[in-house]
Amino acid sequence: MSVIDALNWRYAVKKFSGNTLKKQQINGLIESVRLAPSAYGIQPYQLIVVSDPDVKKACLPHSYGQDKVSNCSQLLVLAHKKHITKDDISSYIESVSKEQNKPVNTLSDYQKQIEADLLTLAPEQQSNWAQQQCYIALGTLLTHAAVSKIDACPMTGFDVDGINNALGLNDIGLSAAVLCPVGIRSKHDHAANRPKTRLSYHDLVVSL
Repeated sequence: MSVIDALNWRYAVKKFSGNTLKKQQINGLIESVRLAPSAYGIQPYQLIVVSDPDVKKACLPHSYGQDKVSNCSQLLVLAHKKHITKDDISSYIESVSKEQNKPVNTLSDYQKQIEADLLTLAPEQQSNWAQQQCYIALGTLLTHAAVSKIDACPMTGFDVDGINNALGLNDIGLSAAVLCPVGIRSKHDHAANRPKTRLSYHDLVVSL
């Protein structure tokens, strides 16, 4: 199946079946997020994989009654860092040095550029920037899921503070950006056969 066919196949699942994804499928979703693009190459977020039924249920009251949060195979949560620190950037530069087999001092100009761009932002701006990187990762996750015939439903409509408390994210300096229940669609999901509504080519594209 081509990527375009897969994107036509996918939809925002409203009702999941009771089927559980295999470990290999979950690992593929995780790897798609790990390999997702991000600004500067820094990934200022973590992927929380919730499999425990009790933890999923704890998220339900903060999800505006969307029971797919608790009925899915796994609940994936992209949670971004609230603050970007100099240590975060130094750790990233050290990783680049190791992976590319370059001395750290040869990356000093790049490190200074990142520090100048990110550390001068106000805390709210840093948080917003980190949250934006989650959305890039989400796109990669959803595309991989579609190609792999894994159903998903990205959600930004939830009580952020409630989810943060339910998952203990405040304690580790994170805040939930996106919830994404994953699994296998139910045969009784009324939304499965609903025509996909998107902008036409004419309305979407501006050629200059």
